[in-house]
Amino acid sequence: MKFQACTIALAGLVAGCGVKQSTTLEPSATKEKPKPVAASPVKPKAKPEPAVTTTEATKPETQTIAKIAPQTQFEPTTQPQSKAPKKIVKTDAEWRAILSPEEYRILRQKGTERAFTGKFDHHFKKGTYTCKGCGTALFESNTKYNSGCGWPAFFKAKENTIAETVDRSYGMVRTEITCKKCDGHLGHVFDDGPNPTGIRYCVNSASMGFVPDEEEALAKQAAATPKK
Repeated sequence: MKFQACTIALAGLVAGCGVKQSTTLEPSATKEKPKPVAASPVKPKAKPEPAVTTTEATKPETQTIAKIAPQTQFEPTTQPQSKAPKKIVKTDAEWRAILSPEEYRILRQKGTERAFTGKFDHHFKKGTYTCKGCGTALFESNTKYNSGCGWPAFFKAKENTIAETVDRSYGMVRTEITCKKCDGHLGHVFDDGPNPTGIRYCVNSASMGFVPDEEEALAKQAAATPKK
């Protein structure tokens, strides 16, 4: 019996030695899965505020104020476009020597010729009317018209050629007109003329000379031709 029992035990050991037992070890501790993080609520992007630029307050510029000298009443503050002509001054004897008695009486003594007797009353040729005393051009023929007053009449004078002065002679108040260059008496001016000026220059024929257009053109041509 003992032999049989040993034989069985030996067979069991031999059978047990041929088998390789493998054991699997589970990890004692497994990695913990990360806990889900609660997502924080996404705030909507705020609109960018407009940039405000600040500038330093600038001091107001001081403007220079021109000082204007006090003006005499009714004195023009602007200068005329053309300069006043240079004055011609002669002695009484010199005027008598170059003027006829009638011309001297009117130009230098402020006389007046009788109505409808002057040579330029019904004169309407093309040209320029000049001062008989100094030759200054006073009126263009296209400004002359038939006023019926008995003296040559013009509605416009050349610029800066005629001076005006208050005349209180013969118990009347009128406006005398004289040549600016030689102070020769020409006549009077009234505000009953035609358009476009509404002015009537009433002039003595003896106070004027006349240069026809043909002569004026020839004179200009001669002045422009260089002398040899």
